[in-house]
Amino acid sequence: NVRLQIGRKTYRPFPCNRPMGPMGCRDAARVLLIFVFTSVSAFKLLDVGAPRTGTQSMFDAMRILGLHPMHSGYEMFLRPKLCAYLFGNGTLDDALGVMANFDSAMDEPVMLMYEEIMAAYPEAKFLLTISEPESWFNNYVNLVQMMHQAGKYENHMPDFLTECTAMRSWGCYMLNSTEAQKATCLENYHRHNQRVQEVIPPERLLVYNWADGWAPLAHFLQTAIPEEEFPHDDPVRTHFENVTNVTNKTSES
Repeated sequence: NVRLQIGRKTYRPFPCNRPMGPMGCRDAARVLLIFVFTSVSAFKLLDVGAPRTGTQSMFDAMRILGLHPMHSGYEMFLRPKLCAYLFGNGTLDDALGVMANFDSAMDEPVMLMYEEIMAAYPEAKFLLTISEPESWFNNYVNLVQMMHQAGKYENHMPDFLTECTAMRSWGCYMLNSTEAQKATCLENYHRHNQRVQEVIPPERLLVYNWADGWAPLAHFLQTAIPEEEFPHDDPVRTHFENVTNVTNKTSES
């Protein structure tokens, strides 16, 4: 059964008996979502790029362009409902409700929900940020190693949240990864980028090249090009680099 509650109005359940894989009864949900959200949502842009492909810089860029983005890496408390929908027993309406106060979003796991968002928000557009696969993987491994050293990576979580961390859902293991695990991770990274481009209509998708700066993004969103420089930020890495440096100096003294 699918139910949506928006404000004080509840859209009652209707039967759905067709199994649709781990995401549940997707087609039936889309019919209801399109009906409801087209009139109440102002969601505009989803960055479908994987984490560590510049999502923090894109978060800043979206804010400069006047959007109100959700970066699920910054606001971890918003992740459980998204993760429960994708990998647990959560509902689609709960997952989409997480984004009710935002007009754009990025990072894991919301970047995996492009089909649901494409159906729920017919006017929304999509942005794909891509990094060279080996560089992406090494970047991610390096960050996770710093987080692990700082004691911020290993923790006890329900299974559905574990699947929702560091692209574990792609078979990625960023600590002590075997060659086979790395190959699986990179294969799924490639598959995601390919499928996004196959599923999302080209008029709704911008495959973004970081060397191009503001122009293609502003044109895609039909907004003016900002006067300030395009942001290139990685505050999470900077934070853990600082923590690592402090820890190393303390251990040496």
